[in-house]
Amino acid sequence: MMTNKLVVSLLYMAAAVLVMTNAYAEEGAAKMLQSPSTKDVLEQIRKDARNDFQHTAQALRALDSDKMNAEDRATWVRLSRESAVRNGDLTTLKALKNQADPFSLQPLSRILLANAFINEADLQAARSELEKLGKLEDINTRDQRRYWALKARIAQLEGKSDEERSAIEHIVHELSHWSSANCQSCHNDLKNPQTIPLLEIQSSWYGKRFVELMQKQGDSEEVRRNAEKVLAKTPENMNARIFQCFSLQALERQAETEQCWKEIPWVGLPGRNGVSPRMMFAWP
Repeated sequence: MMTNKLVVSLLYMAAAVLVMTNAYAEEGAAKMLQSPSTKDVLEQIRKDARNDFQHTAQALRALDSDKMNAEDRATWVRLSRESAVRNGDLTTLKALKNQADPFSLQPLSRILLANAFINEADLQAARSELEKLGKLEDINTRDQRRYWALKARIAQLEGKSDEERSAIEHIVHELSHWSSANCQSCHNDLKNPQTIPLLEIQSSWYGKRFVELMQKQGDSEEVRRNAEKVLAKTPENMNARIFQCFSLQALERQAETEQCWKEIPWVGLPGRNGVSPRMMFAWP
């Protein structure tokens, strides 16, 4: 006969198994009830796209693009265009003409062609390609930055300091967004995705040119005062902090410059430990 202790133990074990079974059943039911997001559906279509061209087209047509957010719709447009090309579907291609896609190959091709013209010293042709881009807000952040980098290089080669300064400042203004999800989606460390990589902006090519241009144009002190006025009201203003640091660097106030850069937690500094950004290099 079983002892009372053994009976009690068996009852506890049975109860535990029942609880775990119910928990797994509830979890499974929840997963079945949870519909995949539009982003997930599009990602699966993208992964399957090279296997069955016609099935991909059908899957894309089954989605209601009018109910998508801007990001998902742009992805849908991009995948639909690729699918139409692979299926020889001119009707769909024409229907999608002029549809918004921030990562369209057309603006990217103009940027790359402009870079090629610069390398061949044909600066007028490079300018012409950049002028064909249209509205910058319609293209992605990466290609917007490339646009301003090319504008800066062209102006530097032509000796147009004011124009170069304007282009450089567009790049510098973007730096305050470094910790945003948009920037980190391309530049974070895949092994440490929650850690903001260190960015050595003070020694970057655009940073050095910004400092040199302020020194040449003699407005470093004015830039510093304007930045500190903003910081006096909103100390968390990262854009103003960056301009303050660069202006102090241009004024060659070394101790204050070092302290200023330390105020920005993601700036790469000697002795500061962190991860390096991916897909980050001097361009052009």
